[in-house]
Amino acid sequence: MSHRYRVGQILEMRSSPKISNRVAGPVEVIFCLPHDQGPPLYRVKPLNESVERVVAEADLAPSSATKPTTEDAARPVTIAIVRR
Repeated sequence: MSHRYRVGQILEMRSSPKISNRVAGPVEVIFCLPHDQGPPLYRVKPLNESVERVVAEADLAPSSATKPTTEDAARPVTIAIVRR
């Protein structure tokens, strides 16, 4: 059985509150893990977290989300300072 999704693809991960603290949301496929038996597994990185997770293919679905560009992520913050 081959992997359905490819590295770099953005997918929607289903939550798993009974098994772990995993929440639903968009993820990026980092690596397709090799397997001989059982379901295909993926190493994914949620777009809103700094950790990587290993999830089964059944817990992933196609998504319309896109990866944030570096322009969006590095947008400068303006702070107004008033001196008295």
